Amino acid sequence: MKCEFCHQSALAGKPITVSGIGIAHQSCYERHLIEQRVFKSLNLRQLNATELNELQDLVQIEVNSRQSIHTEIELW
Repeated sequence: MKCEFCHQSALAGKPITVSGIGIAHQSCYERHLIEQRVFKSLNLRQLNATELNELQDLVQIEVNSRQSIHTEIELW
């Protein structure tokens, strides 16, 4: 069995089964996702500029929201 990405023996590293692709090393698959710009099944390359900006805004809102929760001080 060979890794679908590096074509080396899949048993040499940490083999995983990738749905629709086959056997791969975990590190090779992670590298593939980064190169393809995929995060949690969201392919960033398929977004147009407007959608990408909207996603960026949503992510920034979420980051700000989480930071404010951790920095709030309760006064009694």
